[in-house]
Amino acid sequence: MQWAFTGDHSATALDTDGRTVYAALTSGEVLALDAVDGAVLWRSRAEVGGVPTVVLSLTVSGGGELVLGTVDGRILLCPVGGRG
Repeated sequence: MQWAFTGDHSATALDTDGRTVYAALTSGEVLALDAVDGAVLWRSRAEVGGVPTVVLSLTVSGGGELVLGTVDGRILLCPVGGRG
C-alpha cells in the first residue's frame, strides 16, 4: 500500500484522473486527495441550492469536471476544485 486516508465517514464513491483521487463521503463531503501521497488537496460540502445532500456516485469527466449523482436523484456537473 502506498498511502491510506482515514476519514470519519464511509466513502460512497471514488474516481481518479491519475493525479488526484476524488472521494464522496456519507457525511455529504466531497474531497480530493493527491494520488502520490494521499494529502488532502481540498474538501467541500455537497449542496444543491444551499441544501446539503449526499453524493452516491462520482466520476471525473474529460473536461476537468466532476459528475455527481446525489441521494435525492440529481445529477450535478461541478468544476474540479471543490467549488460549484
